[in-house]
Amino acid sequence: MKKATLLAVLMILLTGCQLLPTPEFIEVPVPTEVTVLVTQPPLPTYTSYPTYTPYPTYTPYPTCTPLAVLLSPAGTPTPTLSTPTPTLTGTPVVTSTVTPESAVLPDCPNPLARLTYPTVNAVLKGVVEIRGSAQIDFFDYYKFEFRHEGATEWSFVQSFKHTVVDGVLGVWDTSPPLPAGTYIFRLVVVDKSGNYPKPCEVEVTIEH
Repeated sequence: MKKATLLAVLMILLTGCQLLPTPEFIEVPVPTEVTVLVTQPPLPTYTSYPTYTPYPTYTPYPTCTPLAVLLSPAGTPTPTLSTPTPTLTGTPVVTSTVTPESAVLPDCPNPLARLTYPTVNAVLKGVVEIRGSAQIDFFDYYKFEFRHEGATEWSFVQSFKHTVVDGVLGVWDTSPPLPAGTYIFRLVVVDKSGNYPKPCEVEVTIEH
C-alpha cells in the first residue's frame, strides 16, 4: 500500500516537472580586460628659498683714552689744560688806487691784457692793489712779474686762474726786503696753448 502511494506521488511530481516551462539562459558577454586610467595631479612648482645674506661684521667702538692728569701734592688730580696763546696777525695796508687826472696810464699793446694801476711813474709803498683787465681768448691764467731798472731777469710775484674785466687783479707787496728804487712791473696773460700777447709794462718807483 505504501509503495503504491509513493509511486503515485512520484508520478505526480514527474508530471508536474514536465509541465513546468524550461528556463531560458541569457549569455552576457564579459570583457576579458579592462584598462583603468588613473590621472595623477601635477606636482607643485618648487620655490627656492631666498639667498642668505650675512650680517655685517661687528666693528668694536674705539677704546676710550682717559685724559692725562697730574697729581697735586694734596692728592687731588689736576687736569693738564693748555692755555692758547693769542697771536697777532698784521693786516696789510693797501695803498690807494685812485688815479689822479694827471696820471698817465701804461701803453698796453692788448686792451684785453692791460693795467690801469699802477700808472706810469707811480710812487708805491707797502702792499699795492693792482687793477686792470685779463680776459684774452682761450684764457688760461695771468701773472705779475717785476725787475729792477737795469736788470734783465724778471722776478715772479703771483699767478691767477680767473679772468678780470676792469677790476682788481691782485696785490703786490713792495715792503722790505725789496729795496727802494725804480722798477718795471708787468702783467702777462697766458692762453691755453702757452702763448701770450705782448705784456703790459709800467715803470714805477718804490719808496719805504
